[in-house]
Amino acid sequence: MNGQEWSGQGINNSDCEACREDLSAVLLGIASEAETERVRAHLQTCADCQREAAELRQVLGGVLQAAPEVAPPAELRARVLNSARNSIQSINPAPRKRPNLALWLPTSLGLAAAVAAFVLWPQPALLRADVVVSAGDSVVFASSKSSGAPLVIRAPDGKLRRVSLETAQPAWFTEAVYAGGRAYLLDAANSQLIVLNVAQGQVERRFATPGGAAGLSVDAGRIFVKTAASGELLVFGGPNDADTTRRALAQAAPMPEAEYMDAVLHVGNRLLATSHSTGELFVLSGDGGQLLDTYAVGGAPVGLEQWAGGVLVLDVQGRLLELADDGQVRRTLKLKGNPDKFSVMDGKAYLTDRGGTVSVVDLQSFRVTRQRTFGTPMDIAALPDGHLALADATRGLLMLMPDLSDV
Repeated sequence: MNGQEWSGQGINNSDCEACREDLSAVLLGIASEAETERVRAHLQTCADCQREAAELRQVLGGVLQAAPEVAPPAELRARVLNSARNSIQSINPAPRKRPNLALWLPTSLGLAAAVAAFVLWPQPALLRADVVVSAGDSVVFASSKSSGAPLVIRAPDGKLRRVSLETAQPAWFTEAVYAGGRAYLLDAANSQLIVLNVAQGQVERRFATPGGAAGLSVDAGRIFVKTAASGELLVFGGPNDADTTRRALAQAAPMPEAEYMDAVLHVGNRLLATSHSTGELFVLSGDGGQLLDTYAVGGAPVGLEQWAGGVLVLDVQGRLLELADDGQVRRTLKLKGNPDKFSVMDGKAYLTDRGGTVSVVDLQSFRVTRQRTFGTPMDIAALPDGHLALADATRGLLMLMPDLSDV
């Protein structure tokens, strides 16, 4: 994708060329204020230029990952800037274009100067992504720990549009689903369910979801939310927030936001809901009004997906279970790490682990066939075109092939 769209404003190839021309100077901290602001704004919207910036930063090697997020001392900053300016002038006294950082930085600056030069540029430029959902021919993802416009719609041509959302606290997104042209997203930090009209790019409604909302399903005009901390099932089925029914499924178990994990899934005329704090799977009527059964699956179940007439249960303690209709465990796959989200496509399950790994499980043989390390994988969604969308808290939204290679 060559250009991006942000809040309805188009970015064309000339914008990319201008950004890349000024990028080296901005990374060194010697660009003008106007140039710096222009580059920063463009990097917030253009994935191609974000990759270009990342490649330039790689020139500094391992220093990039270790650079502190504080400004350097004033005296050091002044020395580095003077050194950089003198280096540029000696290379090209009257340049028409910015020198290419990747070509001259390693030889013109010593390691100490390179470290300081990098510190002058705040990290990161990439958008954080914590939940992602396939939304028709688009993709919607959301960024936790951000405010103002944490929701992003990725169009089929790769253009991005950010959606404004005012919140009392920086959001903590736990789950997202798509139904009827709308993306439904749980923000546990602000105890709310957000309903986003994808075509219009506007937030239509919000529902109050206290208790550490983590599991989400939409079916037959009703919205079902499983809370991890309070152990309840919330059902929204009317035009007003007051039309909420609450059913206690498990005892309340106070926990930090990072542990808000649970899942809800409709299978036929039944509703399944996990309780990772008790190791149980609850079976309810389709409308959530009647508790039919409780399966003690053990561990800490946090994910549910349907496959081949059965149900897959993901245990964050390191198991993938296949259940029969009666709740009996057909097969168990032990996994390394703590996978907490997954998606199923074409006979394969794709599991994310915040520790850095995405795993592919062949569901016929029930074994891991491939793994790849990313930054901080938070969520993954299978797309209608056969690709995958990975939400990574440190690398942003990544589009992948079924074998986990980059698109």
